[in-house]
Amino acid sequence: MAHSPIVYYVYEELKKHVGREQAISAAELCAIFGIGERHLREIVHTIRNSGELEKVIGSCNAGYFVCTKEEQTRANRRIYRQAFSLLKTARANDRKAERNGQGKIKLGEYFKDFYESLGETGGERDEGAKQ
Repeated sequence: MAHSPIVYYVYEELKKHVGREQAISAAELCAIFGIGERHLREIVHTIRNSGELEKVIGSCNAGYFVCTKEEQTRANRRIYRQAFSLLKTARANDRKAERNGQGKIKLGEYFKDFYESLGETGGERDEGAKQ
């Protein structure tokens, strides 16, 4: 899948910054390419999710960088913790909504494995999703 030229330009610049200690700030990247921070975040999101662009992009307070193997492993652990925390919060919201009639959020079937891994039963979720 081809990306817009700016995605490739930002990606090439990021490849020069390997490791957290070599991070380049968002402000610097924005200045180099004449773009806003929101646009930069969209570009980084595209790079991170691209099957074509192979480097893993990390971020820290200092900015963006290409992850080393150790940094990539640490970053993925953090992402998994965040994802499961959000799923737990969504499930807690479902339970609260059941008690006071606020309604339910219907989540797609692909969340079933996540719920089950968190110790929830599929039957509770399926019943609630019908309401």
